[in-house]
Amino acid sequence: MEQASKSGSGKYNARYLLCDCSGQSELEAADTEVVCSPVQCLHRAVDGTPGIIAIRFGESLIREREALVELCGVLKRNSHTREIMVVALLYSKHRIVVESLKRAGVDYVKLIGNTAVTSICLREIIDALGSGDRIERELERLCPYLHYSPVDAHRELTVCGGYLDRMVLGGSWLHEVCETEDHLRCEYFLNPRIKK
Repeated sequence: MEQASKSGSGKYNARYLLCDCSGQSELEAADTEVVCSPVQCLHRAVDGTPGIIAIRFGESLIREREALVELCGVLKRNSHTREIMVVALLYSKHRIVVESLKRAGVDYVKLIGNTAVTSICLREIIDALGSGDRIERELERLCPYLHYSPVDAHRELTVCGGYLDRMVLGGSWLHEVCETEDHLRCEYFLNPRIKK
């Protein structure tokens, strides 16, 4: 099995496999392959022996997101694929998703939003991965009181568990405090009012 390795220049030398259910990725390099479903990804991961697997979490149905998390867990438990580096490319920060990805054994997470993924972009994202992109590091940045309340199959409300799940979070407060290390100074983090 070809493993991801770093050369002296700090670049990863490996075949890439991208799972992107949106079907919008444009990979044209010979060392990259894109698939559009978790089943295809698992099949190609076993048969194609990539060095790195990237899984794109787009703006999608909650159940599709759960299927991608399950794919990550299967890849990390499978004897043929467990040693392959798995990178989750996230549309947005989401504490429950990141916690689930950690349990699944994902190596790195990277927030890419709506960025179009091309072969060059994918290589740049992966080559730039560092200790700050480790899943444990991302969890440290996200407030542990971030909770999510489903509205429908597509949408969720982000609420503050430090304020009895009664405060809906959004805008600059969510992105500049709750999803950063600034949450360590937040009054609701420091003196939480928790549901009993």
